[in-house]
Amino acid sequence: MAGVSATAPLPWQAAKPLDLSVELGPGLEPARLQAGLERLCREPGIRALVAFGSRGRGEARADSDLDLAVICAEASLTPEQKRVCWRRCRDALGLLGQNVDLVVVGAADAAHLAGSRWHVMGDVAREGKVLYAAG
Repeated sequence: MAGVSATAPLPWQAAKPLDLSVELGPGLEPARLQAGLERLCREPGIRALVAFGSRGRGEARADSDLDLAVICAEASLTPEQKRVCWRRCRDALGLLGQNVDLVVVGAADAAHLAGSRWHVMGDVAREGKVLYAAG
């Protein structure tokens, strides 16, 4: 699998309003998903939301979880900041009818790890679907 070029812009770096037309596969309740993502986009310090994993690749089944990368505006987050942000984001997202796995990362850390073949942010950069990116 090819890596992401260090000089190529990352998919979440271009501003994009919340895109609810992105196909994430079966099993998610559309009204709950829309409401949860809208609340999440309004959270302070959220730079981007990227769906990845089976839903990002278009391979989801009805029982697939939603893997969601939350890229924060802050460059780097301490473990405590990640924990607090994760809790805040999880609460804002609410119940979607499926399990949700959130990955919370700072913007500079996300960019640094995007080229990795071994870190989840590499998968996010290669196959994720950007749902939202702040301008």
